[in-house]
Amino acid sequence: MIQKNLIKALLGLVIFIVLIVTLGILFEEEMAQATSWVVDKIGFWGLAAILMVTDTLVTPFPPDILLVIISKTHLAERWPFFVGILGCISVAAGMTGYSIGRWLGHFQWSRKLFGQFEQEHHEFIQKYGFWAVAIGSVTPLPYSVTCWTAGVLNIRWHTVLLASILFRIPRIYAYYWLLTSAKGLFS
Repeated sequence: MIQKNLIKALLGLVIFIVLIVTLGILFEEEMAQATSWVVDKIGFWGLAAILMVTDTLVTPFPPDILLVIISKTHLAERWPFFVGILGCISVAAGMTGYSIGRWLGHFQWSRKLFGQFEQEHHEFIQKYGFWAVAIGSVTPLPYSVTCWTAGVLNIRWHTVLLASILFRIPRIYAYYWLLTSAKGLFS
């Protein structure tokens, strides 16, 4: 199960990077104008608010788009600072999602949905919960879903926090580096 998810995640990452690089090459000027317009209108803290929402709630908006915005604007001059802030906000959003999952775990429909799975796999969840959160933190799969599920399945709070800090923040930096380096690989 873990191997299949890792393969899917890596495939998703490659597709995402190829798509962004292709769009970046074909529409470089348009992307620069659009990203500058976004930053001019909402600023970095607006981007941070978007990330808080997308990593707390289950949305179709990939938060990695924010990294593209940073890379194409004046924010790129201080990218380690801005990407680090986004990494910390992502972890805070994930922990908020975890709290939502814990709250949802109190409802009958939620217990029915996850209860059988939790009973059958309780030992596995407790033993490998850290790694499940770690994998969910680094893959293109929605981080919010990982954190909500961790909350519903009662994975310990500090386990989710530790896995998120150790894997989500480096993932944000790594994706930024991949996005900014990938253009050189394709040109």
